[in-house]
Amino acid sequence: ATRFLEFNARQQNNGRTVGEMTFSDPAVVPIGDPDSEGSGNPGALIRAKFDCLKITGNKAVMSGEIFESNVLSAIGLRVLLVVEDNGEGINVPTTDKLTWGIYQPSGGGWTPKDAERDDDNGASLNWLATDFERAEDPGVPSNQSKVIGCQSFSLEAYSFVDIAHGGGNVQVQP
Repeated sequence: ATRFLEFNARQQNNGRTVGEMTFSDPAVVPIGDPDSEGSGNPGALIRAKFDCLKITGNKAVMSGEIFESNVLSAIGLRVLLVVEDNGEGINVPTTDKLTWGIYQPSGGGWTPKDAERDDDNGASLNWLATDFERAEDPGVPSNQSKVIGCQSFSLEAYSFVDIAHGGGNVQVQP
């Protein structure tokens, strides 16, 4: 069955990311609420608004929140879309590639601390770990955001799927 993915993302002059993704798969049978009298029609539709965009060379990572879906449990979840632009035309050495996923919000609420000390702030303290001998080292913050976004995984961590020739065209432009 043919699946459809349409997306666009841009970073505005003020640094804010705007864009959307629409995914539809007519062959999927969504698992609905067993207590409702739903239509049971096959097909899944997911629409997300992007709030993050990171471009590195010919690859781009976009992330955002699902705001519309016929799978009600997906609304509010985070989505990541990663694409690789490998040029135009039929004679390119490799096709464009992509991968994407839907992520549950990370659990939280527990802060590690010394239970015997009321004044212990524990893991809520913030610091930046850097290499003192390298002035160009940006450092790693101690309390990184738990929200799945463009910075959650390195580009090397993704496993891409080829987009067949004629199946679409990815364009990544800095």
